[in-house]
Amino acid sequence: MNILVLLAGVADIRFPLHTLSLAGDGQIEEPASARRVLSPFDEAALEVALKLRDARPETQIDVLLLAGANSENLLRTVAAFRPHSLRQLELVPTCLWDARLTAQQIAALIDRERLAPDLLLIGREFGDLDEGSIPVLLACRLDREQFSLAQYAQWSGDTIRLIRERATCEEWLDVDRPLLASVTNDKRNKLRHPLLKNVMEARRMNFAKASAPSARPGALSLVGLVAAQAAERRGACRMLEGDAMQQAKALLIWMKEQGVNL
Repeated sequence: MNILVLLAGVADIRFPLHTLSLAGDGQIEEPASARRVLSPFDEAALEVALKLRDARPETQIDVLLLAGANSENLLRTVAAFRPHSLRQLELVPTCLWDARLTAQQIAALIDRERLAPDLLLIGREFGDLDEGSIPVLLACRLDREQFSLAQYAQWSGDTIRLIRERATCEEWLDVDRPLLASVTNDKRNKLRHPLLKNVMEARRMNFAKASAPSARPGALSLVGLVAAQAAERRGACRMLEGDAMQQAKALLIWMKEQGVNL
């Protein structure tokens, strides 16, 4: 079983957000001091792959990690889990806000290098954009079916079984063909801590790069980048007291006072 994991990283919320700027070619520039970490969804996708390898050591895990600020540290973090291969993914140009272009670049790289993983795992949100369209478009580009919001995976005989919860039901899917699964975080896929000896070894590693250029014209270009203005809060905040029924009655009275016709 060959598993390909795509990781991107997000801004580290333990530190103040760094300032972004827009270069003349429309690319976003980040300072060298920017700090990034694996998102909960990145970690979940990686942990799902690691659990499958725990059960079947012959499982091969290959990882592509998006280039960018602090990518060297992120590569060392992932290397400590000893994937079969780990490379820095360089999108040329890097326009993550253009999900169609990004999916096309990654799919072209996978096809060009004939990676052909049995299972492709990607966090439900690739990077910091918080919109989740890249996994969907990537599945379309690769002509693969997609299993979204996967929470867990396990072996069922010689077949991988993906699991997710929908409303009050738990859905299971046996992977009987090449598939893309977007992974969400769950207590069952919380990323483990690597062994200390592997952490020390990762500090001495050098990492290869995988370039995914695109000559497609018409990429969405950003023409401006400024700090968002904080929304002004108006009016006083009133806390509703009592049980749910009392709160509902108080809310109904307030809405009628505001002229809302129910």
